[in-house]
Parts: sequence; C-alpha cells; structure tokens
Amino acid sequence: MKEILRHFGLCLIVVISLFSVSSLAQNTLIEELSGEVSEDSLNSKINIYLDCNDCNSSYFRRNLAFSNFVRDPKLADIHIFVTQQKTAGNGTEYKLNFIGLKQYADIQYKLKTFSPQDDSEMTKWGRLLKIVDAGLLPYLSRTADFSGVKIKHDAPLVAPVELRDPWDFWIFRTEFGTNFSGEKSKQKYTLNSSIRADRITNVYKFKSELSYDLEKNVYNNGDEVIVTAKKESGANARFIYSMNSRWSVGLFGKLYSSTYLNLQKAFNLGPAIEYNIFPWDKSDSKVFTLAYILKPNYYAYNQRTLFGEIEEWRTSETLRLSLLLRQPWGAIENTLEGSHFFHDFSKNRLTLQSDASVRVLKGLSFFLNIKTDLIHDQLYLPAGGTSREDVLLQQSKLATNFEISGRLGVRYTFGSNFNNIVNQRL
Repeated sequence: MKEILRHFGLCLIVVISLFSVSSLAQNTLIEELSGEVSEDSLNSKINIYLDCNDCNSSYFRRNLAFSNFVRDPKLADIHIFVTQQKTAGNGTEYKLNFIGLKQYADIQYKLKTFSPQDDSEMTKWGRLLKIVDAGLLPYLSRTADFSGVKIKHDAPLVAPVELRDPWDFWIFRTEFGTNFSGEKSKQKYTLNSSIRADRITNVYKFKSELSYDLEKNVYNNGDEVIVTAKKESGANARFIYSMNSRWSVGLFGKLYSSTYLNLQKAFNLGPAIEYNIFPWDKSDSKVFTLAYILKPNYYAYNQRTLFGEIEEWRTSETLRLSLLLRQPWGAIENTLEGSHFFHDFSKNRLTLQSDASVRVLKGLSFFLNIKTDLIHDQLYLPAGGTSREDVLLQQSKLATNFEISGRLGVRYTFGSNFNNIVNQRL
C-alpha cells in the first residue's frame, strides 16, 4: 500500500510540474504574440470573408497579415466571392467578386485569373493571392495601413502579340487506371481506360472520347470458383455551334456496348438546340437553359428482351431544363429532364437532380444533394429474367420504376469571429 501511495505521489508531482511549465510557456507565448492578437490590433484591420472552395485558409491567413478573416459574411467589411469554371485545356478560370460592405459598400468589382492544368496547389494559391492582393488595394487606400503598402512590378511592358497555337486549340488526354483488392475467398479487379480529343473556341466546341471499362470478380468458397465480369465500351462525340450570346445548336453521336444493360451494340445520332436566358459570359454565376435533343437509336441485344426484340430502331426526344446560381449566399444547381420513345409514349423517364448549399443566417447553412428518376423506358431487360447469381453479384440491371439517392444536412459554426492564428502542429 505504501509503495502504491509513493508512486501515486511521484506521478502527481510530475503532472503538476508539467502543467506549471506548460502554463509558463503559454503565458510567454501569449506575451510574444500579444502584438498580433490584441483587441486593438484586430479592430484596426479589415475584416475579410473569403468565400472560395479552392483556397487554402492557412496559406491566405499567413500571407494577408493586414486582414482579419471572419467566419460569416455579416461580420465582414469585404466579401470576396470566388467562382470557377473549367477551361478547354482542363485548366481553371477563377473570377473574384470583391463585394464591399459597411463603409466600403460603394466599392464592388470583379477580377479574374487563370490556372493551367499542371499548376501545383502552391502555384494555384499564389496566383489567387496575387489577385486578392491587387483587389484589396482600393479598400486599403481608405485605411491607415495604406502607408505601409508597397507595389512592385518586375515585368517590362511589352506590346501585345498575336497568339499562335501550334496545336490549333486541340487538347488530347489519355487515361489508364486499375484498382484491385483481394483476400482468401474473393478478389476484385477493375480496369478503366479512355482517350479524349477536344477542341473548344468561342464559336465551336467539339468533344470526343473512347473508353473501355472492365470489372472482374473471383469468388472461391472451397468447393466452387465463381468468376464474373462486367464490360462497357463506348465512343461518343458532340459538336456545338454558338449562334449568338444565348442560342446554341449541336449534333450528338454515341456508339457503345454494355453487358450490364444487355447491350451487344447501341448507336444514336441526333441534333440538339439550347437557349440560355442569361448571356453565356455570365455563366460563372448564373445559367438558366432549356435544351431539346432528338435521337434515333439502334439497339442490338445480347439476349431477347421482354418485348420480344433482339434488335430494334427507336427514336426518342429529350427536354432538359437547367438552373445554376452561384451567389454570395450560396449555390443552387437544378436539372429537370424528361424523355420518351415515339413508338410508345408510356416508355418514358423523368429525372430531377438538385444540389444546393445555402447560408440561412449567421453561422448556419444547409446542404442538399439529391437525384431521383421515374423509370419506364427499360427496353433492354432480358425476357428470361435475371438469375439469382446475377442479382447477388450485380451483373445485370434489374427492372425498376424508380431510383433515388441523396444527402442532406445542416452546418452550424459558432465561437470566436477573429481567430486568425495558424498552428499546424501535430
């Protein structure tokens, strides 16, 4: 008993000593950093709400020392709202909306920058930081901190030159990948490969792709070995012509096969037309389109279908309504699409897809991702039904009249509004 008490006493002394040392170190650190986090220092800085999915908050906090980063736009002097779009070369175009609030409400404008596909994360953040630095100058000019601002321009002024692209705007991309996993009784292998060729200008848009995908599963229960394989291959292309700032026309084509969908061979080719209520140069923040697609379809099946067909020609039409809004209060993207076959209007499908993330009030936001299909167009279902093994191993598409998947929730953040300290230890 005495031995236990002696050990307990020693442990208690060690803990108290460590706590005293850590408290002393913390007080020393606070004294060292007091100039950075004092209330007077915080109140003298511009409060920024950086609304950017691709921005590393730690990187910007370190490099914008003259600003406070707040966690809610209602607390900010400046709301920097960043939108992004993929370019033809698979790079990213960023548009930065500087929205002045409170005493800066009269200063609002946009800047943009471009990040090539091969940019590293640090290079991309550096490009964005450079634009943010430049964009904050009009706001800083109204503060006492402006006396410490220095502007440096190293690049000499040069006359603009005509762009000469040896590839004539063509972009080619190849991809090959495999996944595998295994244990004593089962193994799984997947193979994915594709080749893409795209050419995009302001007037024309051409995109094409060849692909092949294989999924193979091996099951071994000791007495029997079961091997399954799902194969899909395809070639598709589309050509779009921009008639003006709102109207577009196009031609779509696709050749493909799928063991999962009982398709030995399928082909379609048809025209499309699209109208955007907003001009396309506003597409980073708002898009509202109505599109119509007409497609003659040829199907050749691996097995005879429920409708007695081994091959058939069927024409379909599709109407699609899409809305995209990216605003400082959040983002909403909705698509409603309906289609049917002309030979039997009861063979139809209705699809609704919705993605939303909206700030309701200070610190509170909700998000929603949902997709639902009402399905009555499964012409490919085999007449013989699906075996129990194929059902369990998911080798064939099953008959259904609906599909639904989704995710929803709320986020609530509360606490300090001005904690700009960066500490990445452990």
